[in-house]
Amino acid sequence: MTTPPRSAELIDTRQPALRRGRRLAATLPMSALLLIGAATDDARAQAVAPAPSSPAASALPPVVVSAPKRSKPKRTAARPAATVAPATPPRQTSRPSTARDADGPGFVARTSTTGTKTDTPLIETPQSVSVINRQQMDAQNVQSVTDALRYSAGVVVTTPAISQRFDNFSIRGFDASSTGILRDGLRGTTAQAWPKTEPYGLERVEVLRGPSSVLYGQNAPGGLANLVTKRPLDTPFHEVMLQGGSFDRLQGQFDLSGPIDKDGQFLYRLTGLARDSNTQFKAIPDDKLFIAPAFTWRPDIDTTLTILTDYSHEKFGPPRPYIPIQGTLLPNKNGQLPRNQFLDQPGLDNDRTQYSAGYLFERHLDDTFTMRSNFRYGHVDLLTNTASGMSLAADQRTLNRALYQFRIVGDTYASDNQIQADWWMGSTQFVSLAGVDYRRSTEDYYLNSGRAPSIDIFNPVYDQPIGAATAPMASTWQTSDQVGIYGQQQIKFDGRWVLSLGGRQDWSNTATDNRLKGSTATQDDKAFTYRAGLVYLSDVGLAPYIGYSTSFSPVLGTDFYGQPYKPTTGRQAEIGVKFQPAGATSFVTMSVFDLYQENVQTTDPNNSLNRLQVGEVRSRGFELQGVANPIAGLNLVASYTHADLTVTKSNTAAELGNRPTGLPADTASLWGDYTFQSGPLAGFGAGFGMRYVGESFADSANTIGVPSYVLFDAALHYDLGQLHRDLKGMRLAVNATNLTNKQYYVSCSTTSCNAGFDRSVIAGLRYRW
Repeated sequence: MTTPPRSAELIDTRQPALRRGRRLAATLPMSALLLIGAATDDARAQAVAPAPSSPAASALPPVVVSAPKRSKPKRTAARPAATVAPATPPRQTSRPSTARDADGPGFVARTSTTGTKTDTPLIETPQSVSVINRQQMDAQNVQSVTDALRYSAGVVVTTPAISQRFDNFSIRGFDASSTGILRDGLRGTTAQAWPKTEPYGLERVEVLRGPSSVLYGQNAPGGLANLVTKRPLDTPFHEVMLQGGSFDRLQGQFDLSGPIDKDGQFLYRLTGLARDSNTQFKAIPDDKLFIAPAFTWRPDIDTTLTILTDYSHEKFGPPRPYIPIQGTLLPNKNGQLPRNQFLDQPGLDNDRTQYSAGYLFERHLDDTFTMRSNFRYGHVDLLTNTASGMSLAADQRTLNRALYQFRIVGDTYASDNQIQADWWMGSTQFVSLAGVDYRRSTEDYYLNSGRAPSIDIFNPVYDQPIGAATAPMASTWQTSDQVGIYGQQQIKFDGRWVLSLGGRQDWSNTATDNRLKGSTATQDDKAFTYRAGLVYLSDVGLAPYIGYSTSFSPVLGTDFYGQPYKPTTGRQAEIGVKFQPAGATSFVTMSVFDLYQENVQTTDPNNSLNRLQVGEVRSRGFELQGVANPIAGLNLVASYTHADLTVTKSNTAAELGNRPTGLPADTASLWGDYTFQSGPLAGFGAGFGMRYVGESFADSANTIGVPSYVLFDAALHYDLGQLHRDLKGMRLAVNATNLTNKQYYVSCSTTSCNAGFDRSVIAGLRYRW
């Protein structure tokens, strides 16, 4: 089935808004260009002037390159001359060259930029934060962002095997698939156009749990995942890899980086991947092309500009394949459905093209002040064709279907400009942060429908005549602008107490042109959010903490009477303890949280066509997350979450006091990987993992249970350089997920179910030099 071009009429209606969007977007890079000009002038001046001293410790976002090789005298953090130096250690005056260098050995991370937008140690952040670094992602051979999140506390992955177009997951019981995904601290989604980030292009994934609007604006109340892109390295790094495995999978990838010139002023990185693969479902591909060039310029030791770009094209399955609950989770009078039954239409085009370009600019002005300007433009073009199941006939074998075609083209322009001051007052250390961010998105969407033949769910016949989706059902052009001003103060006093305070004011505006009705709807929202937290640092590495944070997220549309919906809001109280003894190669976080989402929509008891925002959902629970490298070659990751999720306010009696659908009360995971360091088995290693997801419910009345499941993963790997020196840098690995090939469901509704992933075995040969 071909995709009809948009009509000239539809294209013309968006031109004025496009021109406005381009004018606004064109102004975003100006602040960085001005800073670059200033940096260039400063670099010229340094050629004839004495070199100033080196900068104090920097913070977010981390520029994953080290200083140029030109030597300069080091300078220390400025303090009042009249005061005596405090007993606490002075601040670090050098920056690690990569995110890996900021980590401990193995999977252990020590700092995160996501929790505070400053390079704060994890143990000093008054909120639960965990990091999945590159070494852990390589050991587990993750193929998606949700693969990387599977062993994280509080995260429930709900991406179905049949539709992998998005990374679907929740944090602490609240969906984070759209507003909960950031790329280098910037959000790249529109209302419906969501990019999917390639994990091979990432250096780490940082998970921040709980409301986080104080730093990032509109956000899911459960938390967020910040995806940190690979940056150019100042030492040569070269990697190529070939993988093959289940479902005729064949994948090649490469990662090349290093300095361009002898002084290390210019750096590059080029990462790429190509995949040709089927899936466990008939006629559904999992094909991908990905390329990500990056470039860094360091005119002097105080200035860094990194350009990040990427392009990808993917082919995948339909968005909502209908697998009836009768015959899967519930009985069907005709028997049980075959595993991986495909009930959509083979051969329909489903693909996404996306690309982005942006920069990370950082300038150390003096001993105290650092300026940063970050920007990213993103484009997503998602085409969908589906013969979607609508209802199961009374005979429980005839599935009525309808044909749909829709296309979503989204563009986002996101910038974050901030200034940080590191200063002292006596023995008290202050880190002050102020910033303004701006985000604009545009979305062009159309939906057409047509007729599709019904299908026998037990004996599907796919070669029936199918029509074309030509009947317009929706055609909209939507623009959205958000501006936020934020401030944060971190205070470290007596060498033991760390106080964090932050506040933010947001304004957002959304305009939606309905091209079928010839109407325009606008919506304006504003919100103030804040966070406060306190950490105590003990001598033995224990760090008790307490925190309170809030969030908001606009809800588009109006009620039955034309009144715009209010934003949903989130609030959380959290107490916990972190444990990381000095010099230890481990990090453990235990937390107890009480989280509420308010202004949730519920049915109006006086008008069934109206929705009232009087609902409330509570998530109250306990989390444990630990990562350790207890001995050389051994890496451990463990997590456990208990979340008591309850609908505490609703006009629907059936859901009041019950658990929201699709969310388990308990999850747990454990992964261990060991590599022999010496002896005849030196270089050989093995990994084993277990993931448990508890029972959830398919209906709001909690009468249809979705069974719990336990999955096992495993890995074997060998450093071939141990066999012969000519094989140095070569590594052979085999990774298996769902080792026992257990059949399970990641989610169900009252009418259908989504199956989880079958066993997958992937072998890979890697060469690094």
